[in-house]
Amino acid sequence: MALWLSALAATGHAQLLATGRFAVVPEDSRVELFVRDNVGGFRVRAQQFEGTAVVRQTGERSFVADLELTVAARSVTTGLALRDAQMHRDQLLTEQYPTITFQGLVTTDAARVIGTFPAMAHGRLTLRGVTRQVSAPVQVTPLPDGFRGRAEFELRMSDYGMPVPRFLFFVAEDLVRVTVELRLRASNRS
Repeated sequence: MALWLSALAATGHAQLLATGRFAVVPEDSRVELFVRDNVGGFRVRAQQFEGTAVVRQTGERSFVADLELTVAARSVTTGLALRDAQMHRDQLLTEQYPTITFQGLVTTDAARVIGTFPAMAHGRLTLRGVTRQVSAPVQVTPLPDGFRGRAEFELRMSDYGMPVPRFLFFVAEDLVRVTVELRLRASNRS
């Protein structure tokens, strides 16, 4: 009760959600793409990534999180060695560009203590040395020690200078579906 009252006194409104610094828990998170091709499609998954979010309250039910996520490009895999080698060499250029990064904000005016609420992510995605603005709706779920967030969006490989993958009679589509599910756990509270 005292913490709630001191938050109310300091900000002029009650603190609805936890604020401060949060770290991505990779083992409880996933970064995945679905690439459609002429025989159905395939999944691409990042095996190594890290990230942080700094959450601050900006209004009674309004919050902003500064989010940074870094993926080790060599850890991106389809599960097939031949396809992975081609992807790392031709599409991702992992020797030249070892990381894929997102830096941006997640904002909401509809925060709730219990249940999932909508938010919006806006930021810069850097892939293969090319940076583009991206936006995506996010579903956020508060947890006792942090948050879980889920976003889906589409991007075009050609927007990042990537050639569309082809191998023998397999031809991928330019449009890729990206799914990001992050589990964020409180670290140093500010």
